[in-house]
Amino acid sequence: MSFYGCVSELLFFVARPFLNRKYDEGNGQRYGRYPEDLPKGALWIHAVSVGEVQSAYPFVMEIKRRNPDMPILLSTITKTGRAMAARLAGDLVRHIYYPWDSPSVLKRALATLRPAAYITIETEIWPEMLFQLRKRRIPAFLVNGRLSESSFRKYRRLRFFWKRVIRRYSLIMTRSAPDRDRFIALGAEPDRVKVTGDCKVDALIARKNAADGAGLREIFAGKEPLILAGSTHEGEEEIVFDAYAELLKVHPSLKLVVVPRHPERRRALLDKASARKLGRVELMSKARSGWNVLIVDRIGVLFPIYGYVKAAFLGGSLVPKGGQNIMEPAIWGVPFCQGPDYRDFAEATEALKKTGLCAIVRDAREMRDFFDGVLSHDNSDFDRESREFFAALSGASRRSWDLITEFRRGNCPEKTSVSVKEEGAIWH
Repeated sequence: MSFYGCVSELLFFVARPFLNRKYDEGNGQRYGRYPEDLPKGALWIHAVSVGEVQSAYPFVMEIKRRNPDMPILLSTITKTGRAMAARLAGDLVRHIYYPWDSPSVLKRALATLRPAAYITIETEIWPEMLFQLRKRRIPAFLVNGRLSESSFRKYRRLRFFWKRVIRRYSLIMTRSAPDRDRFIALGAEPDRVKVTGDCKVDALIARKNAADGAGLREIFAGKEPLILAGSTHEGEEEIVFDAYAELLKVHPSLKLVVVPRHPERRRALLDKASARKLGRVELMSKARSGWNVLIVDRIGVLFPIYGYVKAAFLGGSLVPKGGQNIMEPAIWGVPFCQGPDYRDFAEATEALKKTGLCAIVRDAREMRDFFDGVLSHDNSDFDRESREFFAALSGASRRSWDLITEFRRGNCPEKTSVSVKEEGAIWH
């Protein structure tokens, strides 16, 4: 057993009481005990939670489109991830909970599941899993790989360790060239790291096409223009309300929708908006016609609401939170602004700024000017810019599966410490 394996086994033993309290569902599977009726020789795709499952969905659809009979196991760590998997993939996959990363647990799990191949969605790297897969000559792939600059700096401190870990992947497929460069700088073999694009783009396109706005049309469809403040944090709504108050002087019929990042803050926001005399303020759950400011107190509706608004502000950016998913308004062709802290979405922000869809604001005055500019001019170009932008980015799921298929056929990079024949022994 490796040094890491010994340490992980010890830590797992010590942490078992805590893990049992934290996770109240699927603990048998988390300990590597899986039903015997699960398909053997399946493709195992791991997507830790909701966002990763959404990225995995178009990839799963691509696999099933070309290989309808291929069995797929989709693992998550969270219950919300499992719920998302059931909603999106349904009967296309068999869901399992991911096993803890200790040798005893993984030996038990892999002996039962015997997967043909293992695929990680995004950067959910578990060292012992990769070591155990290599021992069993099961190929491992990283799809939609991402490595932010801050994460890269943390990994680089232990480069001697992470180099051994990431070289256990047969192929690493990254979202962008900077991601590829960071993996190589950590020690990945260059010919085994490919840029395929972001599967989240494929997922967004699919979500937009499937969004029917059920239950939203009667609330948001109308002649009055709407603006949106999405995924806002404490300290940001006050700025939004100040900007909106100024906008009403020029656009008196304008309505504001606020979607807080944490819905439990809805009452506080209701009181703050009401105190500023911004007109009729209501919660979405109790909305009637004639509201001016709507505080959304439902989960999972932000994305389809973008389809009804003229422009948006994305939160987590005027306070030091790193920003929110800017691709969601962009896929709808909605121009948006955000604050200067967008470090978690820096590359996408710079790309969208060039299209004119994204602007950076620092205070209520700049936010007011942004919204006024959008509301006062013809914005037909935004839809065209959005279509062209996403058309160039789509197809990551197809490209990723193409590379894995090539590996399956034996057409993979030769510069590796383990031969193709040995590494893909049970890939059939």
